[in-house]
Amino acid sequence: MNRTRLLLVALVAWIGVFLLTAAWVLATPIGNGPDESNHFAKATATVRGQWTGVPTGAQGITTVHVPRAVTDPQGAVPCAARDAAKSATCMPPFSTAAGDVEVPTGVGDYFPGYYLLVGWPTLLLDGAHGYLAVRLVSALVTSALAAVVVLVGAALRYRHALPAWAAVAVTPMSVYVGALVNPSSVEIAGCAALAAVTWLVLHDGEGRRLRWWLTLLVVCGVVAGSMRTASPLMVVVVVLGVLLTDVPRAVQLLRRRSVLTALGAAVVLLVPAVLWSAFVAGPAGYIPSSPERYGFVEGTLRTLALTPKWGEQMVGVFGWFDTTLPAWVVTAWAMGIGLVVLAGLAVRRRALPGTVFLIAATVLVPAVLQGIGAAEYGIIWQGRYGLPLLVATLLVVGLAADRDVFRARALRPFVVVVPVLAAVGQVVAFAVVLRRYAVGVSAPFASVFGAEAWHPFGGTVLAFVLLLVGLALAGGALAVSTSASPGSVALRSAVLRIDPDRPDGRRGARTTVRPGPSARGTRIRRRSGRSTR
Repeated sequence: MNRTRLLLVALVAWIGVFLLTAAWVLATPIGNGPDESNHFAKATATVRGQWTGVPTGAQGITTVHVPRAVTDPQGAVPCAARDAAKSATCMPPFSTAAGDVEVPTGVGDYFPGYYLLVGWPTLLLDGAHGYLAVRLVSALVTSALAAVVVLVGAALRYRHALPAWAAVAVTPMSVYVGALVNPSSVEIAGCAALAAVTWLVLHDGEGRRLRWWLTLLVVCGVVAGSMRTASPLMVVVVVLGVLLTDVPRAVQLLRRRSVLTALGAAVVLLVPAVLWSAFVAGPAGYIPSSPERYGFVEGTLRTLALTPKWGEQMVGVFGWFDTTLPAWVVTAWAMGIGLVVLAGLAVRRRALPGTVFLIAATVLVPAVLQGIGAAEYGIIWQGRYGLPLLVATLLVVGLAADRDVFRARALRPFVVVVPVLAAVGQVVAFAVVLRRYAVGVSAPFASVFGAEAWHPFGGTVLAFVLLLVGLALAGGALAVSTSASPGSVALRSAVLRIDPDRPDGRRGARTTVRPGPSARGTRIRRRSGRSTR
């Protein structure tokens, strides 16, 4: 696929994912995302020059000064929170009064990168329009990073089932978080894009001009690593996990000057976020979750014991933990995740260290991070915090299984059936959450169109149309990405400009690959004039 077609596929994917996320933006009432009002206040203050909050006597709480007209009138906790039978019709309107107001927030000392990126619409728009605009800008960034995954799928020169692995990895909760004012949204999509680009550079980089892909790798890594306090660690884990899927090739790549330059640039660009986390956000602390406190070992073990709970939350527990999916949706998604994990454990010896490392890290990193802070804050972990690792792990493990576990014919059902089933699950999740906020979970679904229900901005029908069109465009782009692959690792390029057998990565003998009707019929011709089959 040439560069123009690659960019066209990526553009369609970007539009599709954005429309899908925009549907959730409209269908989620203002402030009803977890901690969303805290992040919105931080964004509003950051673009006005207040990068840190003013300390208060409460642990983890600071205050910021923002215009009253762009302040969530519900405060930190929305009126419908924690009661799934209560609709969002209780929301008060935004104030139209002039002047500033002091707003408490639990994220006042977070790194300002994300908030500078998405908070600028509040300089132009007041009230609900400003709030929704910030959400849409965040969704635009998130969907652009998600489109990078599709771009990689279209650029890979061997048959793969990335649409299936992406459909399993992108849980309803990850789409929901992508529609909120929350740095986790960009962190999740950024880690997924980083994993995909790193995979391409490592496993399918021969014969390419890698400068463009390495630049994209640096951008994805820096953006993903600058979101939250733990984000740099997530980035390191993802990159290390991918490199471990082919250690000899990774060692060879790391001897190349262009690769070392890219890694050095990423490290330098991440220094501000790391220093901010170490000296500003970290010392400021977090809001404790409960009176119980635990030592490192006990906190780690308790977090491990709650792994099934975190798993359910990563699939879909919405709002303020008050809205859950039907059991069959959660079970089906868990089965899909389990299938990918089992396939990852069955890969060949060379790729096995990477898949095992990523699967183990997805479970153990949350436990260790929580164990470190359990003595001071208690158990404050939430499943969505682990989504960056889960999504990246499922993509990488699936791609590894493509080559080592499944045959080409076996991939065809996965590429069709799994995305279709996942799309059904996404629609069901959207309908469940929309009904919860429109009329409450106990009301019949038909009542969401009634006059007494809460309606999204633009109407309920518009939200569903955006959802379905977004799913169709994103799914179509993914389908094109896999159909563009020629079908064999042996047909990876027309001209290999880098000899993979040279450990120093310098130019070797030019090898021309002329595809025949099958991989077995491929003719390889060297400069010497000899040819082999």
